[in-house]
Amino acid sequence: MDETPTPNEAQWRNWNEISGPKWVRAAAVMEGRLAPVNDLLLSEAAPRPGEQVLEIGCGTGATTLRLAAAVGATGGVLGVDISAPMLALAEKRLAEAGAAQAKLLVADAQIHPFPAATFALALSRFGVMFFADPIAAFRNIAAALAPGGRLVFAAWAGIEANPHWEIPYAIARRHLGPPKPRPPRSPGPLAFSDADYVRDILAAADFEAITVAPVAVTLAGRGAAEEAELATLFGPSGALVEEKRPDDALRATLRDEMAAAFARFPTLPDGGLALPATVMMASARRR
Repeated sequence: MDETPTPNEAQWRNWNEISGPKWVRAAAVMEGRLAPVNDLLLSEAAPRPGEQVLEIGCGTGATTLRLAAAVGATGGVLGVDISAPMLALAEKRLAEAGAAQAKLLVADAQIHPFPAATFALALSRFGVMFFADPIAAFRNIAAALAPGGRLVFAAWAGIEANPHWEIPYAIARRHLGPPKPRPPRSPGPLAFSDADYVRDILAAADFEAITVAPVAVTLAGRGAAEEAELATLFGPSGALVEEKRPDDALRATLRDEMAAAFARFPTLPDGGLALPATVMMASARRR
């Protein structure tokens, strides 16, 4: 792994000091929850044996492992992320799986000098919404793709289309007040929730054959109490809790109310919760 400076220091700090370590601690739960999104992404991207793949925001390596299996020993995967703690776990998982065709890099994909016209596919699961300058970032990614190379990514749709976020956020906001004002479309989980905005970015960044559409998916949640705990750590409600820093008593109140709300979600055969969600699936080709 290497390390590259980034123009987006706030996100670098967040994913190395706050969100990245939290994700590592909850990796098994979070990856289980997001497995259906991986299925959607891999189905859309259709990585082929022998291909070279660039994965943006590879995190703890769950998608990286599947990409490595898809391209096989004759292909290659370069997983890039700004979070050193997440990549440390990814490196361990790849080593345990013997996935020597997958390499990892601590870098900001917005500015890293990737080898030009090298990759057949660039792919990301929730890793592209955090760029300080998304047009510059996607131009950089396009330059790394071979002509006609494919781009496929999943981003979150709006909070109103994701009740697993909307409901706990409403509870947190009622107790903690609104978050600090932020510029529209600031880097963050919901930055790419507007399909037209995403299309305009990709068109300005040397992509064509662009499609961006919401897709409904059911996430695999845990029990109500565990989901409530996660909601105080991740997503819009987790960000608000991180900002407001409530005391232990108020945190307990938040968890109790969130758990009661999650208990009303449908249950899965294994006793977990079926969490309805919506992602924005995007695909394009380099001109």
